[in-house]
Amino acid sequence: MSLSRKEKLAIAAVGTIGAGLLLLRTPAMISDATAAYGWAHAHSYLNNSKLIWLHALADSVIFVSYVAIAIVLAYLVYRTRRGMPFSWMFLAFGTFIIACGFTHLMEVIVLWKPLYWLSGDVKLITALASLVTAVALPPLVPKIEKMVQTAKLSEAHSQTLRGEIEKRVQTEEMLRKLSGRVLTLQDEERRRLGRELHDSAGQLLAALHINLGIIAQWTRNDPRTAAKVADSAALADQAISEIRTLSYLLHPPMLDESGLAGAVEWYIRGFSERSRIAVALDLDPQLGRFPRDVETTIFRMIQESLVNIHRHSSSATASISLRSSDSGVSLRIRDEGCGISKDILQKLEEGGFGVGIGGMRERARQLGGSIVIRRANPGTLVEVILPVMKSEPQPEAAFSEAAG
Repeated sequence: MSLSRKEKLAIAAVGTIGAGLLLLRTPAMISDATAAYGWAHAHSYLNNSKLIWLHALADSVIFVSYVAIAIVLAYLVYRTRRGMPFSWMFLAFGTFIIACGFTHLMEVIVLWKPLYWLSGDVKLITALASLVTAVALPPLVPKIEKMVQTAKLSEAHSQTLRGEIEKRVQTEEMLRKLSGRVLTLQDEERRRLGRELHDSAGQLLAALHINLGIIAQWTRNDPRTAAKVADSAALADQAISEIRTLSYLLHPPMLDESGLAGAVEWYIRGFSERSRIAVALDLDPQLGRFPRDVETTIFRMIQESLVNIHRHSSSATASISLRSSDSGVSLRIRDEGCGISKDILQKLEEGGFGVGIGGMRERARQLGGSIVIRRANPGTLVEVILPVMKSEPQPEAAFSEAAG
C-alpha cells in the first residue's frame, strides 16, 4: 500500500518528535558518543544533558523548517516569476529565513565544537538579512494596500459581472421559451385557419358551385346566360381549388392523419407543379412517426427551404434527403443555383437575416437540434440534425382527429 505525500510528512514529523523525546528521557544512550567529544559549553545549560538535548533538538527542527520554508518561497517565485508582484521581496524574505535557520544550526554545532567566530559570522549575515528586510518592507505597505483595494474592486466588479451574466442567461432563457411559445401558437393558428378555410369558405364555394349547376340547367335555352353561368362555375371551381391548396399549405391534414412522409410527398408534388422546379426526394423507408411538434418542425423547414430556393436560387432542381436513426433525424436540402453569398452567410452566423431562416433556427433549437447553412458549389446546402426519438402511432387518436 503506497502512502500519500501528506502521510509520509506526518510520519516523518512524528518520528522526529518521538526520537527527540526518547533522547530527552534516555540521555545515557548517547553518553558514550558525547563523552568522546565533550560539551563545548555544557556549563551554559547547567551541565544537564536533558536540557542540552532539548535545545539541540528544537534548534535542529527550526533549522530544517526554515530551510523548507525558504525552498518553498524560492520555488513559488520560480513558478510565478512573470505574474507575482514583489517577487524580489519573497526572495529577500527567504534569504532572511534561511539565515535564521543557519543561526539555529550553529547553536547546535557549538554544543560540540567551540566555533564561536563562525557562529558570530552567521549571526552577522542574519542581522544584515534582517536589516534589509526590515528596511524594504515599509515602502511596500502602500503598494500592498493599493493591491488589496484593487483586488476588492475587482471582486466587486466580478460579482456585478456574474450578476449581469446570470440576468442575461435568464433573459435569453425567457426569450427562448417565449419564442417557442410563439412558434407553437403560430402553428396552432395555421391549423385553425386551414380548417376554417376548408370547412367554412370551402363549403360555401361548394354550395355556390351546386347552385350554379342548377342555374345552368335552367338557362340551357339561353346560350348567352348559360355561357356566363359556365364561366362563373369555372371561377368557383378555381376558387375552391385555391382555397383547398391554401388550406393545406397552412396545415396539411395528412400531417396529422398519415404522418410526415405523406405530407412531404404531397407538398413536393404541388411545389414542383407550381414552381417548375424538379425536386428529388429521398425518404427513409423506416421513417415512421414522430411527435407532432417534431413533424411540424421538419415540414416547416422543408417548406421554408423550398420557398427560398424558388425565390432566390434560380435553380431548376433541388434534392431533399430525410433519414432517421436511433439518435434522431437528419435533413439535407440542396439546390444547384447561384449559391448563398458570403455576406449573407456572415449575417446568418451573427444570428440575423430573415424571419424565415430565424424561425428555422429557433425551431431546431427548441428541439435541441442544430441547423447549418453553407455554400455547396454549386448551390446551397441546408443541414438539420434533430436528436428526437420516434413515437408509436395512435390509430384511434389520429382517426378521431381526421374525422373531426
